[in-house]
Amino acid sequence: MAKTMFIYLLDFVLFMSLAASPLLAIANSSWAFSGRDVAVKMDQVDSSSCGESGIVMMVRRGDEKLVRMMSMKKKKFLDCEKQLIRFSEPCDVRDTSYLTWSYKDVHRDDDMWIYMPAASLVRRISGGGKKGSFMRSDFANEDVAKREVDDDRHTLLREEDLYGASCFVVEMIPVKPEDTNYSKRIVWVRKDMWLSARVDFYDKSGALFKRLLYGGFKQIQGIWTPTRQRMKSLSRDSETLLETRKIQYETGLSDEVFLHSDLKR
Repeated sequence: MAKTMFIYLLDFVLFMSLAASPLLAIANSSWAFSGRDVAVKMDQVDSSSCGESGIVMMVRRGDEKLVRMMSMKKKKFLDCEKQLIRFSEPCDVRDTSYLTWSYKDVHRDDDMWIYMPAASLVRRISGGGKKGSFMRSDFANEDVAKREVDDDRHTLLREEDLYGASCFVVEMIPVKPEDTNYSKRIVWVRKDMWLSARVDFYDKSGALFKRLLYGGFKQIQGIWTPTRQRMKSLSRDSETLLETRKIQYETGLSDEVFLHSDLKR
């Protein structure tokens, strides 16, 4: 099973046909969108109140390869969005869980907790911990949490095609630079579905050091959804591939699912 999954994920590198299944493209560039307008449109794509999915993650670092399985649940609340990620395979990470509360108020720090079953310990991740690697992958802990529109200042740089899809290119600079690994992100946003197609991450010195590509776009219950991601660390031989499966929106999740006091269950 694991070997089959691994071979399947190797083919995942070929997924970047970003121009699949477009909606009506925005052809008239005279529409005066600002960078923030684009960010707001992106934020509105997922109109659901909650959702669940299964995710396969493969980390490739030189000759080392790690394959992990996890589930994700998320729900929108009045003041924040809450997300629970729980690992199921392999056995050494089974039941390891991340719970994130991403607040709409940009002046309030997001909350993040990790449950480590080997130690039967729930630990709050704060400060520099949010900048650390997410389960030894090329994603940082902060990358798996929802980012609110006003967490960044947005500047529309240009419009250009990426892999045949017409995109807005937006520079996003964090309002609170002390809370992030990044000095800025440059985001290619597809005009036909208002989803990211590519994100370039710049470190505090202003150098490009990671690139995230999205693909496998599908319309699920009327919501455009990317099902594949590849995060590449440009300064080393390392990348992380994600494939999202069994996506379902409006699943009626209980509020109690997202209590940090229940992470051990």
